[in-house]
Amino acid sequence: MKNGIYTCVILMAFLALSESVYAAIPVLTVASDTIRRVVIYFDKEETDIDFSYKTNNHEINVLDSLLEEKINSRYITALNVVTFVSPDGDSVYNAALSVRRNNSMREFLRQRYPYVDVEKIKLTSEGEDWSELRKLVASDSDLPDREEVLMLIDYHRDNTVKRKELLQKLNQGMAYRYIVRNVLPELRRAEITVVREVPEMEKNTFEPVSSVFGLFVSKQEEALPSDQPDKPEGESKESMAYEDEVVVSEAEGPVESKTVLAVKNNLLYDLALAPNLEVEIPVGKRWSLNAEYKCPWWLNSKHDFCYQLLSGGVEGRCWLGNRQKRNRLTGHFIGLYAEGGIYDFQWKGDGYRGDYYGAAGVTYGYARQLARHLSLEFSFGIGYLTTEYKKYTPYEGDIVWTTSGRYNFIGPTKAKVSLVWLIKRGR
Repeated sequence: MKNGIYTCVILMAFLALSESVYAAIPVLTVASDTIRRVVIYFDKEETDIDFSYKTNNHEINVLDSLLEEKINSRYITALNVVTFVSPDGDSVYNAALSVRRNNSMREFLRQRYPYVDVEKIKLTSEGEDWSELRKLVASDSDLPDREEVLMLIDYHRDNTVKRKELLQKLNQGMAYRYIVRNVLPELRRAEITVVREVPEMEKNTFEPVSSVFGLFVSKQEEALPSDQPDKPEGESKESMAYEDEVVVSEAEGPVESKTVLAVKNNLLYDLALAPNLEVEIPVGKRWSLNAEYKCPWWLNSKHDFCYQLLSGGVEGRCWLGNRQKRNRLTGHFIGLYAEGGIYDFQWKGDGYRGDYYGAAGVTYGYARQLARHLSLEFSFGIGYLTTEYKKYTPYEGDIVWTTSGRYNFIGPTKAKVSLVWLIKRGR
């Protein structure tokens, strides 16, 4: 009887223990495919992987955790490697350099992760990465002459040799030197895309870059980066070839063409029945030269009315603020102006005629762009005005000179609310 009791107790303990052990075993239910991208950088003209260069040590540690033996490696469905070089120097040499970096990555993966199925590894040599260069340039507000650099990249998309030459010559190479220091090192890289199935137990701890909902990835379909750079003619690739063109993603946004001329009309002068025209020419990004002309020429002798003025002036302007972030001829500005002309004013009686008048002073204004080719400008000027005049009075169909004198004035001398038509140079 006692033996039976002992046997029953032992059996119940064994069942309880086996149940607890079973409960501790995780259920490895596959949730979904996820993508994680790791970037390894190369120094200039280097092909060997330097753990101490930039963020390589951290990136390789991340890769180690993704490809950890016996835990994660069996869930890998694809391992895609794409190598790039910076678009400086000889294109043929760069194509070969990209292939050598590709081979270096193959050897690195083979030695460090020998348990990863080689059939899951796909390597591609992309060469010069103009597409990523354009993205980095467009997002860098500190880059000198950024607008001109983007125009050169877009306009000469079919001639990479000319692209490089013009970039080096632009503004005595100021923009190119900045690009060499701050942009090109980001382009010398290998992008490793790890596509893996995540067990249900890791679902809450794994942080993928993006889910592949809407992007099916399998052994037969590679998960490659969506942005494909343009390639110079004749550039070799290891796995696949792409057309020679610049791919501009929607995120980059359109590049504004350079404003080369602005034609204006002062609406306040229009209200005063004074036909007027202004032309402004930008000189670089911060400076501009404005010229204006107005010519009301109205005469009605029967009613003793005369409204005649011929006037012209020039103004040099300095545009304020960070010009890298603004289009030309937009934003706040200050200026120095000078103008002069002749006039004859009469209204139902005495009139004043001036052989000349002159004015000079300072201006302040603001221009806001309303559309691609249209903006609105507000400005006012304070300065010094002087004129010599003759006063006359009508008498029996003629005029009689009465007095003459000089008039001087310091204060507000001009005001503008101008409609501006922007003329831009095509890409």
